[in-house]
Amino acid sequence: MEYTAIDLFAGAGGLTTGFHLAGFQTICAIDTNAKALATFKHNYPETKLVLAKDIRTVSARELRLALQLEREELTAIIGGPPCQGFSRNIPAENRYLEDPQNQLYKTFLEFVKEFKPLYVVMENVPEILKAYNSTVREEITIQLERMGYGVTSASLNAANYGVPQTRARAFFLGCLYSAAPRLPEPTHHGDLRSLKLNQQSIQLNLLQPAASSIVTVRDAIGDLPALEAGQEYTPEAYICEPQTDYQRLLRSGSNTLVNHIARELSPIQMARARALTEGQDARDLPPELAPKKHYSGAYGRLYWDKPARTITRWVFHPGSGRFFHPIQDRTITIREAARLHSYPDKFHFLGSYTEMADQIGESVPPLLAKVIAECILQRSPHYHLALN
Repeated sequence: MEYTAIDLFAGAGGLTTGFHLAGFQTICAIDTNAKALATFKHNYPETKLVLAKDIRTVSARELRLALQLEREELTAIIGGPPCQGFSRNIPAENRYLEDPQNQLYKTFLEFVKEFKPLYVVMENVPEILKAYNSTVREEITIQLERMGYGVTSASLNAANYGVPQTRARAFFLGCLYSAAPRLPEPTHHGDLRSLKLNQQSIQLNLLQPAASSIVTVRDAIGDLPALEAGQEYTPEAYICEPQTDYQRLLRSGSNTLVNHIARELSPIQMARARALTEGQDARDLPPELAPKKHYSGAYGRLYWDKPARTITRWVFHPGSGRFFHPIQDRTITIREAARLHSYPDKFHFLGSYTEMADQIGESVPPLLAKVIAECILQRSPHYHLALN
């Protein structure tokens, strides 16, 4: 059986990449970001329809007919409606429920109603679960249940599923004419609250032999060539064999190393980088280099032996987070950011440096998407027949 998906608000393809790793085929992708869709099409040229349009201008019925699909024939509709209206990164006075950007989940549900896929996966920021006294969560759940879906929703941390990044995302999972699907159990364990892989965490792993330790920055990017700020690695050849299971996994199917590009730093940014050691940040800078105001973790160097914090679209700017390399005097490269986001090396990003950074930061970590895809497929009798 072929497992098919439509990716709404597809971006560069984080959800699609995870679903492809689980055995899906995306037949349609829609997003307003043409640059991100160029990356999507480059990596998934077999996709039948890739539409650079505002989803509100697309007729769900006409799209279903164009794809020659009957209702209940599509395996899954997946997507992450824009989340700025729910994110705590936006000041509270600028967040209001009637904001058109907060209403796009309703358009997502209109597509679900038209296609009636077997499964629904909607992704968003964790705040959506409690936003506006949980009214949005309740509305999404009620609307899906009225369409015949069993629904569950919760926030998952990517680091618990093999991604070297403590990124939390909310998921709504729906299964047509069935009880609510169970969310995937964590596969990796560690102390995410303090980001310390301490003795207690090690003991926890010993008690859970089926689980693995949290993947660290060193596990993810320790095999990549050293660079200076402003330099791009052009030989496109790996300099060594993979050193960890994670590196081996992400290098699978790739013979070249691309997108290993370090952004040039301004003189003050370089001075700050050189003044810091692994794990330090703006709070550790001498007075003459310290910024007057800064975000938590700003100008921070990553820890080698901990996962990264959330990789955002501002990963290119050291003042926006903990984005300095652990030991090299530069911010992390596009490929390093992609590794920390769990994109396979064979996934190539297109565009300017900042456009590629945006594509990574705005996407769902593929390995997190993969466990979600596997979670819903395990409910399918065709999936178990294929395994046997």
